Amino acid sequence: MTMCNNLNLQKFKFLCALLLMSALLCATPFVNAFAAMDLATAKQSGLVGEREDGLVASVLPNPSPDITNLVNTTNAGRMGVYRDTAAKQSIPVTDVQKIAAQKIFNLAAPGEYVQVNGQWKQK
Repeated sequence: MTMCNNLNLQKFKFLCALLLMSALLCATPFVNAFAAMDLATAKQSGLVGEREDGLVASVLPNPSPDITNLVNTTNAGRMGVYRDTAAKQSIPVTDVQKIAAQKIFNLAAPGEYVQVNGQWKQK
């Protein structure tokens, strides 16, 4: 196999892994067993938003313990996916996070919060 074909195969594998990761992040609700609401509900309610690093955070200061637990559980799950993807692709986890954040931002529903340059904005 030529070097060009090998690079194209690597890019293809990387894109497939990212698509799989995106599907997992968007299709699987990250539900905390102790939380009163799931991530989708918290985002629709304006309590939680998507950060620029592919993680979530409370939009408001002083979140409730339920929201804090939901954010922590969601971020732990996402970081696990990001680390696995980065290891499989031999790239920095921060690169995976940036790509995931772009995909998540594109999929965010109107009215949901996303972080742009450190500021919360409604999509």
